[in-house]
Amino acid sequence: MIEFVKGTVHSVSVDQAIIDVNGIGYGVYSSLTTLVKLVNGQEVTLHTHYSLREDGASLYGFFSRNELDMFKKLITVTKVGPKAAVAILSTFSVENLCQEILAHNLDSLSKAPGIGKKTAERIVLELKDKVKKMGYTETDIPVQINSFEDEVLEALMALGYHKTEALEAVRATTNQGISTEEGIKAALSWLMK
Repeated sequence: MIEFVKGTVHSVSVDQAIIDVNGIGYGVYSSLTTLVKLVNGQEVTLHTHYSLREDGASLYGFFSRNELDMFKKLITVTKVGPKAAVAILSTFSVENLCQEILAHNLDSLSKAPGIGKKTAERIVLELKDKVKKMGYTETDIPVQINSFEDEVLEALMALGYHKTEALEAVRATTNQGISTEEGIKAALSWLMK
């Protein structure tokens, strides 16, 4: 119905952005992956999904078409609604999520807010074949499940930083050639500017 929203970022909160499209402010819910990239006054195009439910209508938008496609796949899973899908995409990148699904990594999938073991099992069961059709295979799964970014992000959150600001710091300072400890120091320095 509404395939994309193109306009100026008016404001960004923890779970949504207001996009000004010719003087009309559209509230677009999104993942942290998309929200941390938005800057007030920036011109953006968000790929969107319009959700109409008995409790109201909502608009969900993402920077990448790939993230929107994964969002649409997630909401087809039994007991996974749009808010849970956004929580999952705020916890994992699309690539990491596909790898976790193929690895049947229920413990890792359960780390997303509101996702328990049973829901994680449903996600694996219902999306494994769809993930393979996206071109991912079980041989793409890295030996180390927790990526460098995830380790630094978890450390910053343990130090009391909010996930949004911690993720922004990690993205701004990520350098795979350094140790996790050096990554944490670099992210902390960036946060203290």
